[in-house]
Amino acid sequence: MWWAAPKVHRPELLRSDVDPVQTLIVFAATAIAVIMPFVVVPEILERKGFNPKSGSVRSLVWVSFLLIVFVPAVASGFLFSVRNLADWAYLGVGLLVAILYDYYRLNPEKVPWSRRRI
Repeated sequence: MWWAAPKVHRPELLRSDVDPVQTLIVFAATAIAVIMPFVVVPEILERKGFNPKSGSVRSLVWVSFLLIVFVPAVASGFLFSVRNLADWAYLGVGLLVAILYDYYRLNPEKVPWSRRRI
């Protein structure tokens, strides 16, 4: 029975392999990668007089997001270590869905399957 087992505390069982500093760094980098391009860039451009729903602003948003994600991946060599074609397909489909969702969310009148047919 599990409750009758002797209470032996081994240091290797109590130690965690999760480094809290590294976890905070990863969380901060993820937050910056999302908040910076999708919140800060459109807000700055809107204050400068641009329409945040325009194609040029959205293009700048996505380019800045992809730069924040891919430049460190290329610099560290991680991007070149991915050899599985399925992983690249997942990435491509995920980015395509995210970009189309962003576009159609901001431009609901352009959704092809919800237009009225005359």
